[in-house]
Amino acid sequence: MTKKDEHKKDENKISQEDTSLEEALKKVQQDKLDEETISSEQQKNEYKEKISLLEKEKQEALDIAKKVQYDYINLKTDFDRLQRLSLEKEKSMEIDTLIKYMKKLFPVIDQLKSSLDHTDTTKDNDSFVQGVKMVYDNMLKTLASFDIYPIESLGLAPDSLLHEPLSTLPVEDESQKGKIVQVFQQGFYIERNGQRTVIVPSKVVIGA
Repeated sequence: MTKKDEHKKDENKISQEDTSLEEALKKVQQDKLDEETISSEQQKNEYKEKISLLEKEKQEALDIAKKVQYDYINLKTDFDRLQRLSLEKEKSMEIDTLIKYMKKLFPVIDQLKSSLDHTDTTKDNDSFVQGVKMVYDNMLKTLASFDIYPIESLGLAPDSLLHEPLSTLPVEDESQKGKIVQVFQQGFYIERNGQRTVIVPSKVVIGA
């Protein structure tokens, strides 16, 4: 073998080695690229799982918040209802207690009214009469301060809710027939929040 042939053989060998090295480098690069691709896909999947988990936790938190809000609204409604009922009960008890004590004053007021009806109230110089009238007026003012008022009766047609007829009295005036012509005992009512409640009805005499 000549030197020329040997040199050519060496060149072919080097060329083959270069090709093998290049293929090896390509394989390494491809393997690295494949690993990066796999790693990237794994990261994407991990991110998706994390996002899915966060969304699930967020939804659970929203559900809990909605339930808490719903429970709060129900509790507040129940509390407001209970508070309102307590206030209404308290007011009812207050009125019942007030009526109980005021009823004790009614006979005294009736006696004062009867005394005034049987005396001449026009006598300004009669200190006794004026004293009785002053006490009577003050008692009516006291009742009014508690929203308690006398029931109007004279000249009106009897109302079964307000009046208790005791008897009839013959009258000459035709316009007074069927009307209240005499009050035997004054009645009273209490008015709260636009609602009237009779404490005691007026005992009356009807014209006939």
